[in-house]
Amino acid sequence: MTIDYTNITIAIAQDAVRAYNNGCYSGGVKNPEIDREALALFRGGLGSTTEQVHEQVRFIGIDYGGAAGFKAAYALVPAIADDISAVRDHYYAVAKNASPVLQRPHSKSVIEELFAPFVKEIHGKRNWLVWAAKFWHFLNPDAFPILDSRVDVFFRTRGRLQSVEKYTFVCGLFRDFAISHAEWLPPLRKTDGGLAWCDNKLWDKMCYGLGELQKGQKS
Repeated sequence: MTIDYTNITIAIAQDAVRAYNNGCYSGGVKNPEIDREALALFRGGLGSTTEQVHEQVRFIGIDYGGAAGFKAAYALVPAIADDISAVRDHYYAVAKNASPVLQRPHSKSVIEELFAPFVKEIHGKRNWLVWAAKFWHFLNPDAFPILDSRVDVFFRTRGRLQSVEKYTFVCGLFRDFAISHAEWLPPLRKTDGGLAWCDNKLWDKMCYGLGELQKGQKS
């Protein structure tokens, strides 16, 4: 049976968080270690120079899986970073001023503005929503949940167009789930051992680790 937001239990959620913390990204780097690298890279917020923004975009797209292993997309790093750098102060202000996702829905106009640099066509693909969502998360973790294939499976949203509408829809599902399962947070935090920098990341660990558990069941 596929575990998703309709039938997950706290025990499975805890196992999933453990699976995340014990797992590795591609290249054999432990998940918590690559998380620490991302946090360090964004410690001062959005890079203040074009070179720093390029490195943040590159890291999220390649090292943090934003481009989902689609290597041709790596060539888009300069174009995405240049578009963000061209409006750097405004872009960062929009991201930082976004309300926490649990407080209110994001406006479509905000997501459209933040997503624009990540709409770049290459080899028939043009909407790099996972890359964008991971990037936004590190600019404002409480406002922007990560969206990736594991979150897609958990919320049953696979197959939807990678778009502004999809992100706002998933954020709504995420908000409803997080609020209705708030009592799970203390045991999940204890299981995590303080590694997650915010509760949004803790829920992301659950989604990602759940994929690892279900892969293990099939092998």
